[in-house]
Amino acid sequence: MKKSALCLTITALSTLLLSSTAFAEPHPGKVLHEDNNCLKCHVDKPYNPQKTDTYPKLIKSVRFCNDNLGIGLFDDEIEELADYLNNTYYQHDK
Repeated sequence: MKKSALCLTITALSTLLLSSTAFAEPHPGKVLHEDNNCLKCHVDKPYNPQKTDTYPKLIKSVRFCNDNLGIGLFDDEIEELADYLNNTYYQHDK
């Protein structure tokens, strides 16, 4: 393969890769987190992996906030929000 063709191929692949990640949709849980202003209550110490030390406890905590604040999330949205929090802050095994 000629050097110019190789450069063109690398450039095309790089452009494709960058454009697909640039337009990737955000995690649905991130959208829920922002739309429901979770950091309004969790601003000082956003999230504590020691207190909520398992993924099931994380889901239970998200459900607690949802129920007590009357947010109105459906079960699948609670799962999405917990998944986002886990990926971003907790890193618990599922």
